Amino acid sequence: THSLFIVLFGMLAVVVQGTEMLERRRQYRLEVAEERENLLLQAREYRLLSTTRRSDAPMSRAEAAELITRDAVDAVNQSVYAGLSLLKSGLRAHTAVLLWLDVKNDRLRIKELVSDSDALIEGTIEPAKGVIGGITRRREAVNLRDVRSGFRGIPYYRRNEDVTAFLGVPVIEDGHLRGVLCVDRTDGRNFDDTDVELVSEVAAHLVRTIENERLFTTIERSKYELSRFFDASRRLNGTLTPQEVYDVALGCIGDLAPYEFAAITLFDQTTNKHRLVAVDRAEDFHDVVDGWKGLEFESNTGLVSMVVKNRHYLPFGGNLREGPTVLLTRNEMLEDLESMLVLPLIVSDRPMGTLIVAHRRAGQFDTERREMLEVVANQVAVTLQNAALYAQMEEMATTDGLTGLANHRTFQTRLDETIARHRRQSRTFCLLLTDIDHFKNVNDTHGHPVGDEVLRQVARCFEKCLRETDVPCRYGGEEFAIILEDTDLEGARIIADRLRVEVSNLEFTSEHGSFSCTISMGLTHWPADGDHKQHLIELTDQALYHSKRNGRNSVTAHIDIAEPVLQAV
Repeated sequence: THSLFIVLFGMLAVVVQGTEMLERRRQYRLEVAEERENLLLQAREYRLLSTTRRSDAPMSRAEAAELITRDAVDAVNQSVYAGLSLLKSGLRAHTAVLLWLDVKNDRLRIKELVSDSDALIEGTIEPAKGVIGGITRRREAVNLRDVRSGFRGIPYYRRNEDVTAFLGVPVIEDGHLRGVLCVDRTDGRNFDDTDVELVSEVAAHLVRTIENERLFTTIERSKYELSRFFDASRRLNGTLTPQEVYDVALGCIGDLAPYEFAAITLFDQTTNKHRLVAVDRAEDFHDVVDGWKGLEFESNTGLVSMVVKNRHYLPFGGNLREGPTVLLTRNEMLEDLESMLVLPLIVSDRPMGTLIVAHRRAGQFDTERREMLEVVANQVAVTLQNAALYAQMEEMATTDGLTGLANHRTFQTRLDETIARHRRQSRTFCLLLTDIDHFKNVNDTHGHPVGDEVLRQVARCFEKCLRETDVPCRYGGEEFAIILEDTDLEGARIIADRLRVEVSNLEFTSEHGSFSCTISMGLTHWPADGDHKQHLIELTDQALYHSKRNGRNSVTAHIDIAEPVLQAV
């Protein structure tokens, strides 16, 4: 009996363990299936995957792999998040959120957000609800100013957030509403027309990103070519500056279609001029194309001008005819080339420039390669526009809009970097704080527009008189801060006094007559005066106010007042 009990108990344990293992496997399969379904859902919402397929029709792994990739959805999501992050930072918003229509276009849900609030809803939103309804019905931007306290018409919050300004723009693709891009503020500042333009540009950028990823996921290529194709896309998506775009684009093109000469030109519709911004060539072309980069020329009958004008690639079939061919102008000629493609760079039907590839051997750019290069050219055009948008948003976030100098936040960052760098390299620098004397009287007597002009002229004076390594910033109001790199105390005194004299020589005019201004300045020396940032700023501020209390229009180093201050304490 005892032995039978042991056997039965062992069998029961095996059954229990087996049941637990089966349950774990079932749970794992459910999690994998749920993740796959979520991936496919996002792909359908972005229209990366056709929605005409019956929802109950089974999809094989091969079909899923062919029609959608995780990279495509991730790339879109990353682009959306990056766009929202830049919007929130650049516009100093409370919330930046993208609301996206589901596959049936029945409901909106939050696709991505960057917010200071924890009151965002988790469910779906009716497209006709609240202020969103006006955007979805008219498909026009809505800019609410001076929103009243307690306003509950913003449906993506589950409770009142005391929003004081709201801006929403429709996200439209080929005439179809895809979603709504919204930003709001709670600090009392309204959005202006420039903000509307910027948010609309970001919305258009998101659509272009989705269109681009959709195109990539539906191209049928061999595994080898496809891997290179997506690699080119990822590399271009990772670029932020135009120069990075040029370098990466030429590298990607070389992987897809070997060339002996390649170039990128840009077209300025305002001046009707073309400019060669990037060149790559085989070694034996060095003497021929040396010095071409930066070349500017007006529209003519050359291939580049004709491609921009017609927005279509040339020459037909990718093969050059016998005899010389004008590519840029008649002064810049390439010989012994038999294959060439000049592809237009187009964004929203606007020609931005051209992409040029050429080879000595004929038949190098067949239909398949040309179509692939056309897609890369589209990607290059979009990426160039994105780089310009990024530069614009970065400038808004780091530059003072009135004077063009670095703003206060950038000053704090640059001062941190300067301290770290000079500490690491055992070098010294100096810090200046300046204040325009009696600036309030300028505004009161001559008006704020004249006061703004005074600030601009003083900023220009600083930029003209300082070295390229120095960092002038608008500290706030009529105050400026200047970081003097690799400068000792005596050298800083000379620079500061020269700035003071130059500013005093400026002449301003208004309806009340001509006038001039002076500045007072405070000066500190790192690390002698202070080793830490905040302490150094405070000491510089003390030196500045010593100048203002003692007649103004002067430069005071903190070391000159340190002893009396210590005695007073």
